[in-house]
Amino acid sequence: MITRLRAWADTHTSEGRWSPVAITFHWTMAALVLFQLVWGWWTSGIPVGGDKVAAYQLHADVGLLILLLAVLRAIWRLMIPGPVNDADDPGWESTVSRITHFLFYIFIVGLPLSGWLMLSATAPEMQLMLGGVIPAPRLPVGTLSQEGLWQVQWAAERIHFFMIWGITFLIMGHVAAVLKHYVFDKDNVLPGMLPLVDELEGEPIEIIPESDEEEMPRTRKPQRSDRRKADD
Repeated sequence: MITRLRAWADTHTSEGRWSPVAITFHWTMAALVLFQLVWGWWTSGIPVGGDKVAAYQLHADVGLLILLLAVLRAIWRLMIPGPVNDADDPGWESTVSRITHFLFYIFIVGLPLSGWLMLSATAPEMQLMLGGVIPAPRLPVGTLSQEGLWQVQWAAERIHFFMIWGITFLIMGHVAAVLKHYVFDKDNVLPGMLPLVDELEGEPIEIIPESDEEEMPRTRKPQRSDRRKADD
């Protein structure tokens, strides 16, 4: 089955694009993470009461859904290799890209886990639901003393707060890098992750300055997918 999935995904990745499954994971999780950042910030300003509890309930439900999607996405990524695109050229940018994506996984998993731990320690009245549909268990901290629960809550809250700022800066850096690739490098990194894009234009056409000499034909550097096929 994995072999068939890889063969299907290769029809996309061989052209420098991510598979439709990977693209769906990416944009769904991106939308949910941005929603969580905005919703969590808004919820923190609600006065204590029923509305605040309901807002945190939704925040927790979406967080658990993100955690599940992160696990499924990691499994898919391990089974199905991504494309070789223009961001994979050796150098510091490729290294920074790999580190950034690794940190994204750390934060995307760590944020829901720390929030789950906070609610397990301090909000026994709140029913945790995966995506608002499937009941989710609490983490096993109920046997701790009251002081122990407060210590767990304090540590989880600090970790959660740190990771919120961490993922916020990562998102800004990620967007800046994508714009750099698209606007300045004019390569296929952004089109490779966009849905409903059938073909990639690859690297830009080299325009030869006008001169008095006989006009020379314009040439195009081969796409990364072309280079990979040539290597094969």
